[in-house]
Amino acid sequence: MANERVTRILRSKSKFSPEQISELSDAQGWDWIYANAKPRKEKLSQICFTGFSITEKEELSVLARSTNLEVVGSVTKSLAFLCAGENAGPAKLKKAIDQGNSILTKNQFIQLIETGEIQK
Repeated sequence: MANERVTRILRSKSKFSPEQISELSDAQGWDWIYANAKPRKEKLSQICFTGFSITEKEELSVLARSTNLEVVGSVTKSLAFLCAGENAGPAKLKKAIDQGNSILTKNQFIQLIETGEIQK
């Protein structure tokens, strides 16, 4: 018999009857749960620009969108890249560093778009 947590998940996520759930072992229940879990979003689709003039930020945003990057205005855990200009605020930089986001210069961003690689 599956433990209480597995039973609760199966009741809410599966079409199994209570009798079918009671016949499953923990391993069988977890196997079904993991096999039917929704895939998570990859962390390679969002970029935030900070420390640039409005015109420069708009140009970089257009370039990013042309390569299917989603341009966002804040640093979040799902952010892939923070592209920082000369006037980047220390709070955004610190938050990006603390969360492990990749921080790029404008030149590194342009190289990433052109070559798919980030120059160190």
